[in-house]
Amino acid sequence: MVSYASSTTIQKLIHKFTYKFSFLIYSISWEQRKVREVTDRYDNLRIPVAASLRVTGTTPYYGANGIQDYVEGYTHDGEFILVAEDGAIDLKNYPVKCVKGRIWVNNHAHVLQGKCAYTDNQFLAYAISQADIESLLVGGGRAKLNAETLMDIELLLPSKDEQIQIGHYLARIDRLIALHQRKYDKLLSIKKSMLEKMFPRDGSKLPEIRFSGFTDPWEQRKVSAVIENYIEKQYFLNTDKR
Repeated sequence: MVSYASSTTIQKLIHKFTYKFSFLIYSISWEQRKVREVTDRYDNLRIPVAASLRVTGTTPYYGANGIQDYVEGYTHDGEFILVAEDGAIDLKNYPVKCVKGRIWVNNHAHVLQGKCAYTDNQFLAYAISQADIESLLVGGGRAKLNAETLMDIELLLPSKDEQIQIGHYLARIDRLIALHQRKYDKLLSIKKSMLEKMFPRDGSKLPEIRFSGFTDPWEQRKVSAVIENYIEKQYFLNTDKR
């Protein structure tokens, strides 16, 4: 997560974006609209394909939680907002994503597109993600967001120009998060590899990688012996201080 990255770098960049953003002055009141008033829904174009029947390609194949595969062909072409219908893993941070280009969507994600005259798709994705979607879900183990329920969600919308500014601003922060997430994932991989190589394995008393100057074999001890020795040492040290 971002907390493992350089917090100073992130804070500087966010401050830079916020500083620029603060000079954008908008005086028009935000208006309340239902999702159905400002978007069109294209669920009718979705096509689910079993993993065994998919033909490998370059088109991202989307499900409830994002990209599941890459396939040939596409179901939608353009800029869309994908909202999980059922099968979402994280109900509190409900999966909502703005995507562009040719995509293939199965029947586990709703497909919306903002009406050009009123809305910006990037902004809409963020606005929908801020709704309390978890409280609108039905079903038991596999919670579902019905289409009509989604379309009845009420949003507050500024002018389209302001939507574009907000959407671009938040998207830049998302890209920054993704960049540091990749660095974090890479460091985790390096750590895992080092743990495997810097500790003896398969009965060996010597690790594969060692620091310079260390050549002695490792000794095997029970945890109880190590803990007892430590406790005894601490006892005598404390006794001597009295």
